Amino acid sequence: MNDQKVKEKPEELIRAQQLIDDAKVNEAHDLLNNFEKKEGLTLHDKVLSHLLRTVLLLQQGRHKEVLMLAEETYDMSLGLGKNLISVDALRWMAGSLIWLNRWDKAFNIIKQGEELLKTLPQELPAEYKQREASIALVKGFFYLNKGDADRALEHLEHTLALQEELGIKHEIALSLSLMALTLCRYKGELDRALKYAERSLALAKESTKKYYIATSLNILALIYSRQGELDRALEHYEHSLALREEFNNKTFMASIFNDLSIIYKMRGELDRALEFIEQAMALNRELGGLKALANNHDFLIQILIDKGDLERAHIFLHDLEQLNSQLKDKQINLIYLFDKALVLKTSYRSRDRGKAEEIFNQLLEDKDLGYKLTIGTLLNLCELLLTELRITNDLEVLDELNQFIARLLDITAKSYWELCEMYLLQAKLSLLTFNIKKSQRFLTQAYQIAERFDLTQLTGKISNEKEDLLTKLDLWEKLKESGAPMSDRMELARLDEKVLKLIQKRTIFTVQVSEEKITVSKEKKICLVCRGEVLKFSYICECGVIYCENCARALTNLENVCWACEVPIDSLKPVKQFKEEAERIKVQEKSKKK
Repeated sequence: MNDQKVKEKPEELIRAQQLIDDAKVNEAHDLLNNFEKKEGLTLHDKVLSHLLRTVLLLQQGRHKEVLMLAEETYDMSLGLGKNLISVDALRWMAGSLIWLNRWDKAFNIIKQGEELLKTLPQELPAEYKQREASIALVKGFFYLNKGDADRALEHLEHTLALQEELGIKHEIALSLSLMALTLCRYKGELDRALKYAERSLALAKESTKKYYIATSLNILALIYSRQGELDRALEHYEHSLALREEFNNKTFMASIFNDLSIIYKMRGELDRALEFIEQAMALNRELGGLKALANNHDFLIQILIDKGDLERAHIFLHDLEQLNSQLKDKQINLIYLFDKALVLKTSYRSRDRGKAEEIFNQLLEDKDLGYKLTIGTLLNLCELLLTELRITNDLEVLDELNQFIARLLDITAKSYWELCEMYLLQAKLSLLTFNIKKSQRFLTQAYQIAERFDLTQLTGKISNEKEDLLTKLDLWEKLKESGAPMSDRMELARLDEKVLKLIQKRTIFTVQVSEEKITVSKEKKICLVCRGEVLKFSYICECGVIYCENCARALTNLENVCWACEVPIDSLKPVKQFKEEAERIKVQEKSKKK
């Protein structure tokens, strides 16, 4: 077997690496071209140069070229005998195959890299450990893209442990970024994801390698957007975009344009959203990325519907239909059916709206329907049923609506912003059955979450909703006494308006107080109200449920009972009824008028 000792790297390759780190891609390509034209190069130097160019192409998002060059580099490396460099080439081959969605081949290459590494002696522990970490990382990346969060985290944690022993900052940063992405996208553990992402960015900056800085910024932006911190998300996406432009990484640029479009749509800035999604589409057309282009069409159609431009929505739905026929991809077909139903739902004709409802129900029966499409489908069905309920006043429709809401309640919320929005909707839904106490509790929970996690925009909004409920209490009592039709109740609750906003933002639901949440509160020291970790002072009810200090105080002032068992929180104070709080507000208003 060939000598495994680390050979001194040529000065040109050291300079090329620095140029890559600084995103000076054209200069790096030129330097590598000139180096490879030199006479008298050893096979080892040629292989190292090819590997470096492979990394450069990867950071530019040119994955088909990465695959071709990595395969060529691997074949060349075999001339060196069994060597750690061959493991490097296999790593880049596997990574490019994952990006290209060639899952079976990617998995086989990963296994090949693992088997090769086992046959090599560990004469250079640090070099060996570095390759072991790189194979574990690409394996974690594989499972991340397959949606297997637990396996992804298992391999990424192994990678991180090895890399921290080696102290290679940019590699540690990449592992932390992928772990944060997994936790954010599939686990909904945003606090933990944020900690990993922040540490990732700090280490990437210390390494001064721009590609890794851009990657860390991207993940942080995603987490901020899930938390509802849209301004911070925009700031990080824009910074990442500037770095991607330096690399001329059009694949990532298109992805960021799509993400920026989502952020602006959430902010209600539809013209800006349209501008960015069109930029994403232009790049994906140039790159020939038909699947990415189909996903862009999905979002574009929804923006056009929100803008009321139904003519263009129909045109792009037709284009999406053509892409769907061409791709023959299950997920793209589900997206097409969803968008077709959305367009049909905009029609004033009951026949078209009936077809939309039929498609939505068909989608719910598909076991491959993803998380986002499931949420969107259920929300749109709820809107269709609310329209029918207002027209017919048929309680059977309300029962059907409750069935869909129950399905939504089984889905765990993935951000505190979404939790707040969900509780606002639940408060309004409770009013339809005149359950004032339940409505008040949902509003309280929304406010406590918004306040604890500094969602200042929502805090004011929820306060207004609480005050609005209190000032309209007499109206609700009159509607209850008169047996008012559902349309009157929905109008007073402004429920249609709320559901429409949720559909536009794809917000989700969760149950307020379930047995599962009570168990989590007890075992993990999570406050039952604001869902945050209880770190310092707390109130523990005799039933075992935990409240943080702020929420315990808020509940004491509100109604003074535990939400799980209805036992008084402060035994020295009376249990308050909602009516008492409403009377207090009225007295305050009268005092102000005087």
